[in-house]
Amino acid sequence: MAGDVAAPDSFTEAARRVVGYLARRTPLANWSVSRVAGGEQVHVHVHGHGLIGTGDRVQWDDTFCRQMTLGAEHVVPDSTLDAAYAVLPDSPAVRSYVGYPIRDDRGDLFGILCGVGDSPLPDRAAVDADLVETLSHLLSSHLAAARAADRNRRATRVATALADIDALTGLMNRRGWDHLVADAQERVDAFADPVAVAVLDVDGLKQVNDTAGHEAGDDLLRRAGDALRLASTDKDRVARYGGDEFAVLSNDVPVAELAAHYARFVHVLHQHGVEASLGHAFTGPGERTVREAFRQADAAMYAVKRARRAG
Repeated sequence: MAGDVAAPDSFTEAARRVVGYLARRTPLANWSVSRVAGGEQVHVHVHGHGLIGTGDRVQWDDTFCRQMTLGAEHVVPDSTLDAAYAVLPDSPAVRSYVGYPIRDDRGDLFGILCGVGDSPLPDRAAVDADLVETLSHLLSSHLAAARAADRNRRATRVATALADIDALTGLMNRRGWDHLVADAQERVDAFADPVAVAVLDVDGLKQVNDTAGHEAGDDLLRRAGDALRLASTDKDRVARYGGDEFAVLSNDVPVAELAAHYARFVHVLHQHGVEASLGHAFTGPGERTVREAFRQADAAMYAVKRARRAG
């Protein structure tokens, strides 16, 4: 299992070596291995400064890289003189571009190996296109192996996490949640897998305990657990974090769809007679860790709770 555990780190190392080499050996000082998911392109492993940085997100439809995948030139000496690129919003700033796709073990588009510059290249031969294409293929091969190993590693880790059960609700407990967060962080750092966190707090548990007894409070928490289990999809993992607080870790949900995704949980809870306040946050390379996203979601949840009380 030791080799499996290292799989995400090995892809990270390969990507960083490639972008560092190309930044040193080509006229383009900015190189990136990016991830394309959920209608966005996220720069994950970056060497250089100025035009792109780790964690930068852009709408995929507006990118040079999308134009390249649709059949435009891989090497663009001057974007303002190329009809496919001149129409893009970033064309005035990104004057030169080189890009080749990186594909995963299923043959699907994972992301792009690309370089950009703020001035035109003297000519196409200024960058060895065959070399960049070869490196993108090597990264695709490395990614395929890393993803396969990572899936085996994840299956073991997630099974371990899910085995840590909260006795009252039957959901994953705090210990299992911590295992899940560690797994998610590795995937975010290496592959920029879309990960988001929601924190929910059941309203009125103390009052129920005080007025109807702890048995009634336990029943409220069990109903909350049942509702959260029903509301979750195959993208979600739900845990009882402690007391009246629950947490949801969601994979592969586009940022633009998170509000609607998590509104379903509140709605299903309401259908089960449970009122709750919810806050959520997403994470990503160069932005915030999964634990930081949890803290941000927790703060957002309390803001919602205060607003509901004030209303």
